[in-house]
Amino acid sequence: MTVRRQRYVVIPPSACPLAIQLPGGHPPAEIELDMADVARCALAEMFQTAPHSASTFAFLEDLLAPGTALTWLESGPGRGAEMRRSFSGMFGRFFARAYLQVHHDYSWFSAIDGNSFHLSPSWRVTRKPDAKTEMPDWVCARPGELAIAEAKGSHQSGNALGVTHPGPIKTAAGQIEGVVVQKRLGAGRFNWTNKKVKGWAVMSRWGLTSPPRAPYLFALDPDTDGEPLQPAEAEELVELVARGHVEQLASGLGLLKASEQGFIRTTRLRVRLGDDDPGGVYAGVVVSPFGVLNIDVAAARQVAALLPDPEVVQFLGLEERVLDDYLAGGPISPVKRRALGERTTIGNDGLMLASIKQTVELGTDSATS
Repeated sequence: MTVRRQRYVVIPPSACPLAIQLPGGHPPAEIELDMADVARCALAEMFQTAPHSASTFAFLEDLLAPGTALTWLESGPGRGAEMRRSFSGMFGRFFARAYLQVHHDYSWFSAIDGNSFHLSPSWRVTRKPDAKTEMPDWVCARPGELAIAEAKGSHQSGNALGVTHPGPIKTAAGQIEGVVVQKRLGAGRFNWTNKKVKGWAVMSRWGLTSPPRAPYLFALDPDTDGEPLQPAEAEELVELVARGHVEQLASGLGLLKASEQGFIRTTRLRVRLGDDDPGGVYAGVVVSPFGVLNIDVAAARQVAALLPDPEVVQFLGLEERVLDDYLAGGPISPVKRRALGERTTIGNDGLMLASIKQTVELGTDSATS
């Protein structure tokens, strides 16, 4: 897939990732995203939040104009304001997740669901009593740090550097500032204390070919309320988010099922990528523009051979050692994010997306423990 560029605005400038800062600590004027990373993050988001829906959102190249800019063909996906609003919201979520994972190294994302979202009996994300905004999208984590994040997509015209922030960013900041992460200190309704975490509001404004419009990504680092997290508290929270991420993703992929003993493994398709990949074995499913295909690798290659672009038949799988750590109750560790060829990427959560022709099937495994 292609690497696309878009204008980059980050406030404050010190929130720019160190890896892409210019001399003097300034953020670059443009930022890059590999569409293979976006596709993997899009599939992860769909399988975690809507596991029974189609997965065609991950196949983005046909919707983009030729070139290096992240520009949609014509006036973008969808016809009419309502459909464009829906598509921009969905794609905004995909691009924000890819930005936070690729450029800020967040490994794990847990979708916030409900006005009081419990990570455990002792930790929750809850709306402030006087807040009028919707809840943000995610609790996301990387080793040593937790963040509340909200994604926005916009198909409207507008200037990223106007007198005030773009409307969607102001809304996103309000959503983040309208919640608190709380720790329970004892029994009782009022024994909760606020804990301060990172905040991220990320907006992707569409670039278009008709009418011509340049794309940009706007990232804001808003404040959240509360006492600073202690190192042990941060470690506990990160582990809770990591385990929630793996549980949601593995369940969406059909790798886990509920039982009286908790989650257990299911029969699953297993592959490896070859001798160049140190990750070893991945368990998952075949995905295509037609959705998930409940077939093996050999049959998937036959389907791919019938299509104009065989590369759109892919394997989406989770590194088995991540699943093993989850089932053993041990700590979940990030893996090295890497790319193997033009179409194959592995995220720092262990999720792999590869062209079906690059995979080597290892058969299925029906282990249940």
